[in-house]
Amino acid sequence: MANRRTAAEEEREREAPSRGGAGDLGVLPHGTGNAALAGLMRRIESGAAPASALLPGATDPDVERAEEAEDAMQALAAVDFARRPLSERIKKALMERTAVAKPGMLLYAPDDFNALYELQAKLAEVEKRLIDNGIAVTTARSPLETSPNEVATAYALRAAATLAEDVRKAGQTLQELELRLTEVSDRHAHANAEDRARLDRLMDGLEPRLRREPRLALSGGAGRQEIDYLLKRAWLEQHEATQRLTRDEVWQLITGFSSGEGGTCYFDLPERMDRWRVHFALEHGAMRSVAAGSSDQEIRDALLGATAGVVTRAHATAEVLGRSDHRNPRYYYGTSRVTPRREFWGTREGKSAKRNWSANQSKLMEAFDAKADELVAVIHDVLEQRKRLKALVVKVGETLNWAG
Repeated sequence: MANRRTAAEEEREREAPSRGGAGDLGVLPHGTGNAALAGLMRRIESGAAPASALLPGATDPDVERAEEAEDAMQALAAVDFARRPLSERIKKALMERTAVAKPGMLLYAPDDFNALYELQAKLAEVEKRLIDNGIAVTTARSPLETSPNEVATAYALRAAATLAEDVRKAGQTLQELELRLTEVSDRHAHANAEDRARLDRLMDGLEPRLRREPRLALSGGAGRQEIDYLLKRAWLEQHEATQRLTRDEVWQLITGFSSGEGGTCYFDLPERMDRWRVHFALEHGAMRSVAAGSSDQEIRDALLGATAGVVTRAHATAEVLGRSDHRNPRYYYGTSRVTPRREFWGTREGKSAKRNWSANQSKLMEAFDAKADELVAVIHDVLEQRKRLKALVVKVGETLNWAG
């Protein structure tokens, strides 16, 4: 028995520290409410408060203040809990915006470039707003953790309500910005296999050198709008090159053969100077290139050699002394009269032509002008066709949406 009693006493001794001695409050967990309860227990032990203060329904100012402080702490914690996911979404949106924006976007998608610029500024505003919200929560919580009192608790409760509303509004704003960012991102999504097939079809007819840039962009994972822009630019560049006829092109159109096959072309004219045949001569070396949109006078000057030396310009010749005689009367473009050689007047045919020279000279000049008008009309029509083709390409380019 003695041994059993001794064991029981030892058991009680082991349990004694956890139960506490007479009047011992034991150990209470940390916390605003528990600290107030521990203070109340100490006041009861010292006689400053009645033991009935621990009974259900009993009120104590310290306990009430502690409970209010605990409510304020929980309200501030709820603000933190609501704000943290928004901060993560802000970071993700900013990274996505950076990924979508590209240096050349201002050229091929100026509206989207401006939208992304605006989105960056607004996302930064929301981010700062959330940072300030976190600082305000910390400021309101600090007095509750160090020296809770009625003033600090009331301030924290008001601040928690205001800050929670601020987080809610920030969330709404962020949702709108995310939606706008998604719309822009979708328009610049990477081209897929179907887009590659469409690109191949739309590049059919482009010069090889102009196909290179769109293909490189597609291989590099460029967005649809960027490739779309490069494709339109390539077509416009190709058609822009057609908006000027080079001297060789003009020559080929007028004569039907290349300048390498001959630098002078003769046209027999239906008109006559009195009874003599007339031919028209055109010189390749005197011609100049001509651009679409040029006036008929500008085309005439480029075609007939207005800036070249007089004897190399286009001219009409009356075959008075035979087709190739250098003494024949000639009218050169840009001059005011027909200029036969001096020895022409000493010939029998020259004397005959001189009897009615004023009328003969007019007929030769009129024959030249008629042929010149005909040639100018040919070049004019070609340039007008190319202008219309370019206008069509521009119009199609404005509405082209090959990427779907």
